[in-house]
Amino acid sequence: MARTASTHIEARRQRSTMGRVPVTPTPLALAVLAASTLSAPVAAQDRATALEEVVVTAQRRETMLQETPIAVTAFTSEKIEDMGIFDITDISGLAPNTNIQKQPSSNSNMSIAIRGITSGETALLVDPKVSFYVDGVYLSKTVGAVFDIVDMESIEVLRGPQGTLFGRNSSGGAINVTTVKPSGELGGNVEASFGNEGYMRYRGSIDLPKIADMLSVKVSAMHMEWDGWADNDFPGQESDLASEDNDSYRIALRLEPTDNLTIDYAYDKTDNEGVPVPFQVTEVKDSIYNGITTTPFPYEFLGGQLYQEMAALVGDPDERREDYNLDAVSTEELEVEGHTFTATLELDSVTLKYIFGDRDTDSTYDATDLDGGALNTADLFYGGGQVVPTPGFHAAIPDGTVEMTTHEFQIIGDLFDDRLAYTFGYYYYEEEVFQDNPQTFGLPIQFLAVDPGLLAAYTAAGFCNNVPGQGPVCIGSQRQPLPFPVPGADPNLNGAVDFTYGQDTESWAIYGQGSYDLTDTLEVTVGLRYTEDERDAFLFNESLGHNDFSDRLRNDEDWDNISYLFNLNWAVTEDMNLYATYSTGYNAGGFNARASTERSWNDPVDEEEVDSFELGMKADWLNNRLRTNVALFYNEFTDIQITQFEAGSGGASSQLVNAGEATYWGVELDMVAILAEGLIMDLTYGYLDSDYDEYLARDPATDQEVDISNVTTVTRAPEHNGNIGLQYDFAPFDFGSLSARVDASYSDEFVFHPFQNQFDAARDRWILNARVSLNDISLGDVGTLRVSAWGKNLADEEFEEWGIDFASLGWAGNTFGRPRTYGVDFVVNFGQ
Repeated sequence: MARTASTHIEARRQRSTMGRVPVTPTPLALAVLAASTLSAPVAAQDRATALEEVVVTAQRRETMLQETPIAVTAFTSEKIEDMGIFDITDISGLAPNTNIQKQPSSNSNMSIAIRGITSGETALLVDPKVSFYVDGVYLSKTVGAVFDIVDMESIEVLRGPQGTLFGRNSSGGAINVTTVKPSGELGGNVEASFGNEGYMRYRGSIDLPKIADMLSVKVSAMHMEWDGWADNDFPGQESDLASEDNDSYRIALRLEPTDNLTIDYAYDKTDNEGVPVPFQVTEVKDSIYNGITTTPFPYEFLGGQLYQEMAALVGDPDERREDYNLDAVSTEELEVEGHTFTATLELDSVTLKYIFGDRDTDSTYDATDLDGGALNTADLFYGGGQVVPTPGFHAAIPDGTVEMTTHEFQIIGDLFDDRLAYTFGYYYYEEEVFQDNPQTFGLPIQFLAVDPGLLAAYTAAGFCNNVPGQGPVCIGSQRQPLPFPVPGADPNLNGAVDFTYGQDTESWAIYGQGSYDLTDTLEVTVGLRYTEDERDAFLFNESLGHNDFSDRLRNDEDWDNISYLFNLNWAVTEDMNLYATYSTGYNAGGFNARASTERSWNDPVDEEEVDSFELGMKADWLNNRLRTNVALFYNEFTDIQITQFEAGSGGASSQLVNAGEATYWGVELDMVAILAEGLIMDLTYGYLDSDYDEYLARDPATDQEVDISNVTTVTRAPEHNGNIGLQYDFAPFDFGSLSARVDASYSDEFVFHPFQNQFDAARDRWILNARVSLNDISLGDVGTLRVSAWGKNLADEEFEEWGIDFASLGWAGNTFGRPRTYGVDFVVNFGQ
């Protein structure tokens, strides 16, 4: 008879509890719950008196959370419902040392930071350092990854390198989403939500009865609209900023032709339209800083009217603006289409599994405004010396595509009377990306007038005067690029700075991991993985002096790596496990998609490697009324890959560099406690100490690399962060049951650039969310009704979501997080 995954779990659980003794509460645990424990009456049957066991798939098989020696935070379907989680950004701040943000100019691009490890680069040539999986299928890019995932069953946040078991190596961690599978029984639900700023969300899902006793079908669909929280008054441009209009649907099939064969197929489609969050200028600078030297440059004076108008927009840089006059705003369009196929064959002591994924993503927009408003200045070559509308910085992505396919074969089994649990696998991944990113912007004439011909033209037009002892001083700005051929410009495509690039990636890996019970209470795990990555990329950038697209730059390279893991997991008692892990992680090298020099393009970025050490404790106390999971980690990085945003006469770009070496260490706590009958507390806390031990940057004065680690700060790495949540489930009424929940999340300040961060860093913040639900309202034969009233960011905290310092272009700014939102949900469940 075939053994199911749950059978494996039960067998290993029974074996792992042999010879154990009950746990003795520590003084700390007693102090946390003493009052509630002594005074709490006997709980009602339908209100929890003990914490439920949680099943996770963090080791690519189902295991119990408390016996899995990995730092993982799990969100079950119940918690997803209780907290109103719809997409991955909703869990930002809810897991220790985990930060998830939308990136500027997009509603759908996200950046995930775990333990300070992240890649803020949106260019499609760069892989994320935190992997994102849906039903075991890797999503290769975070571009287009913010979408409403219908039918989420669980979310797992895995912290630390995932180098041996998951499909793509990642040095930071992984987020693993599992969807609800068809049940084969008639049932479903219908949801309707309404809120402020025109928020509406409708969702429906239906499970059909099993067909021919072997085929189950589940169909789900969702529509969401939101008018956004900021207004744009410029005629002819989109007026509703930060707005969204999203549609998605999903069809899931489960075929069970025999007792031991399960075939799952799912097709999902997402169509999102929205206007991104507006970019707010918070500083017009008076100097140029490159991490090595500071050069005085009064932009507001030398840049003329363009920078004076921009400075007038700043106001209080700490206050969120909600009214704008932006002259380059368009709708971002996202289309995501995915196929997932999983075949699982359960034999007597082994499981064979094949996972196939295919996803296509198209993301485009016509214009984005990153200068804060509609600006004007006297322009010599576009305005004949007259004052004309002039972009501070405008960009577009008329074409951006990602096409990826993955294949994975797994052998999962047990040997030696279930003392050895093993997983072997082969993984293959291929991807093709293309993106076009033209830019137009304004630049102080001072940066252009070094050319004798241009200097003469600007002087004749009255822009420049000769100052004794200083030479010619030019005041004013010029739209870039110039509308005629100049050295280094493409004569066929004047009027736009082009970053057009693409890449073909092919990767394969073989891996194996086994866990063996040395004794009834001590388990050892060993993992090994070999990976090869190959990339073939191209870049066209008119600033590099190429005449047309056929003359574009090309480069190709390959990398390989062996990652490994060693873990000891000790069941100290029936309710306490201690573990120690040494593991390695790897991110493949790559190319600079927005390189501003041929040298930057021709020199590939080396692979990043990390050595990780982790100690952890997972324990249940006080008859399973208190759960404390603690992890202490220490990471050493070699050739760490850092994204440095740069801007200058060649436009705005992000430079990916191997900065050198870094050390990150910290402590994480996940705690759940039943404080009293019906009252549950969730508490997470993360402490992070991160430093660059070596940060090599090129000194433009000497063209030599120097170590600037003493002036750099690790990005997206707040020192302290955490969340406390309280949920109270009232005693049931005759007509239903009432629950109330409040969550408060905290984050220390953090930066978005290693050294250009004086004017755009994120302040510390508290975010307060709350939800009150009336559940299980009987609708007779129809089913049950749930009504929830909710609010997010109830204190209306004004906080920076993302920051950009435009370097030598002369200003810095931020996008701000969503203000207070509130609404009500109606959910009808029927059948089953």
